[in-house]
Amino acid sequence: MIWILLVAHLVGVVAVLSLPSPRPAFAVALAAPLASAVWAASRLGVGEIDTARLGWVEGLDLALSFRVGPLGALLAVLVSGIGVLIFVYGHGYFGGGDRRGFAATLLAFSGSMLGLVWADDVWTLFLFWEATSVTSFLLVGTKSTDSTAVTAARRALLVTVAGGLVLLAGLLVLVDVAGTATLSEMGPITGDQATVAAVLILIGAFTKSAQLPFHVWLPGAMAAPTPVSAYLHSATMVKAGIVLIGVMHPVLGAVDIWSGLGVTVGLLTMFWGAIGALRHADAKLVLAWGTVSQLGLMTAMMSLGSGKAIFAAVSLVVAHAVFKAALFMAVGEIDIRTGSRDLRSLSGLRTSMPIAFWVMVFAGLSMAGVPPLLGFPAKEAAIEASLNESGASGDLILVGVTIGSVLTVAYTTRLVLALFSNKGGESTEVTPARWAATAPSVLLSALGVVGYVLAPSVTDWVVPAAATLETTSAGYALLRWPGLDSTAFWISMGIVASGAIIGGAAARHSSPPEPVGANNVDRLVDRTLDLAKWTTGRVQHGSLPIYLVVMALVASLAVIPFLGSIDTDQLHAWDRPLQAGMGTTVVAAAIAVAVIRSRIGAALALGVVGLGVSALFLIQGAPDLALTQLLVETVIVVGFVIGLGGLTTQFPANGFVWRSVRIGTAVLAGAAVTAALLASAEDTPSNREALTAAAVDDGGGNNLVNVILTDLRALDTLGEVVVLVVAAMGVLALSRADAARGGGAPLSDDVRKVRR
Repeated sequence: MIWILLVAHLVGVVAVLSLPSPRPAFAVALAAPLASAVWAASRLGVGEIDTARLGWVEGLDLALSFRVGPLGALLAVLVSGIGVLIFVYGHGYFGGGDRRGFAATLLAFSGSMLGLVWADDVWTLFLFWEATSVTSFLLVGTKSTDSTAVTAARRALLVTVAGGLVLLAGLLVLVDVAGTATLSEMGPITGDQATVAAVLILIGAFTKSAQLPFHVWLPGAMAAPTPVSAYLHSATMVKAGIVLIGVMHPVLGAVDIWSGLGVTVGLLTMFWGAIGALRHADAKLVLAWGTVSQLGLMTAMMSLGSGKAIFAAVSLVVAHAVFKAALFMAVGEIDIRTGSRDLRSLSGLRTSMPIAFWVMVFAGLSMAGVPPLLGFPAKEAAIEASLNESGASGDLILVGVTIGSVLTVAYTTRLVLALFSNKGGESTEVTPARWAATAPSVLLSALGVVGYVLAPSVTDWVVPAAATLETTSAGYALLRWPGLDSTAFWISMGIVASGAIIGGAAARHSSPPEPVGANNVDRLVDRTLDLAKWTTGRVQHGSLPIYLVVMALVASLAVIPFLGSIDTDQLHAWDRPLQAGMGTTVVAAAIAVAVIRSRIGAALALGVVGLGVSALFLIQGAPDLALTQLLVETVIVVGFVIGLGGLTTQFPANGFVWRSVRIGTAVLAGAAVTAALLASAEDTPSNREALTAAAVDDGGGNNLVNVILTDLRALDTLGEVVVLVVAAMGVLALSRADAARGGGAPLSDDVRKVRR
């Protein structure tokens, strides 16, 4: 079933793009998420595990591997269930126009997110991790003519993709230490390498979940249409980092830095995000900064790692997805019906948009952690987890969670009061309601109440999911009423009261700040692009000889990491005296290639080098390799002779500087190859017998080299052939284009030199 649902998303993308009419785009797109949500809902609380695996390179442990247990089912319900509502909301939000591309991209993102939360292999996880970054870039940049949206999309892509590269480095180290790429087979690891992996993986998670100092991309992403914000920035993409931290907890939780770094960054982000939410006047930006803050709380709880904290983190993931999607949808409806999201100018909406008002009230109360909403027991669990921590660190965590929660109540209160208050004068003009844009937010806000009433059932779904990450989470529950003797309850009431007072006062004042962090990131990106253009102009300016020099120099630098592995004991004069004579011939021919002025003479001398190398292979006892080398050299020499027919007979004269550069490059490349060979030499038995047996048994041939090239490494060879074919087609196209213009276009000096 896993494969069917994932493929259904891909088929859905093609189907939406192929629709003859754009009208049913969102209806067609929601079919795959609906099927996924229904199937995942049937798995909630069920202990059975569903797996799917498609091997790619078994020897390297590369495969597409998926595992759906209690956690995967719960996350799939959030991803696909809210996704269905987003497609309905999108139909009402846009109202008309051709949105096939948008719907298809949103569906591709939904499928990518589903693959991410179901991944049971680090490479599968990374593949879908990057897919979410690319599709989110396309969604944020939907308004391609809006420079603000384009800049925001670029910023989000660079931050998340850079984090993805760091994550990849961490996963490589992790696999090396753990000995497997399968997540469900990994056990706890410690040590220096584990610490490196932990730090790199946490950084990758921080970039995706908008933690300090990588949070700047998320507020800017509000330039995207509201369906994107309601989906990516509430229930899905921003939760990927939280999920990653949770999935890695059983493996890296014992590493000393794991908990400390995650909790510290999470609490700082919670505080800073709340401050940002209190300062902005754009309702959507308030929600965005609030999301940054709440992601900080989830990061802190998931990183804390205790059974109660993991349980609280999973509960917060569920509650936040429900109330934040509803809030974004309501603000989006206000935007399309009034043309504004400015808290300072909107007035009288409580009367003119009563449904949106009550959606904001109920969803806001859930975000503030007020009963009877689902957010209350989830926030209670976080406070209890903080109370359970002992020592000075436990006190700091409790203080951090408390202050962050007070500010959460404050910006929620400010948002609702400022958005729906009467500010004097005429009320804001409102267009008629679009029920497809209203119904999803109503349903989600109602789910907040239903989730509180049915807290025992929600517990039955959350506990198995949390226990997947930490077995001690199995002993906890979401409590509708913790009792008057509960310390956490009284802390919660104090939080609500204090936050309401601060929020009421803040609602009367608003001074939107400059996005300093985002501006600095944009400037850094601009400077990087300017540097890239400058560098490209210096090294990619049409000179083939310079291209070759640059490539040779860069390739030579690749040997530096291996210099410490050079084994001079493997170096000796020769195995047979005949090798000395043939080696001398090869060296002499190579020198001749460099000094002969005649093109045809140099080509023939180069052929002598190839023949000499073939003879060396033959002397060493490798006739198959010698035969292959001989055939290749013959083809190359013939090709040279044919190609040289269109050029002058002599090489152009070169000055001292250019000749010195080429000689230096050649010497450096030769030294690099020598060092690489010495570093790779091992005084261990050869696996020639095993390869020979594989050539006969698996490849059906006695020529070992040819069997390796055409059978054992067939895909590699095919790729190389494809590259050569594409290059040949490019050369042919350029030649024909040049012939068509009659050679009238001016040529660079470098090209003239090559042609002479």
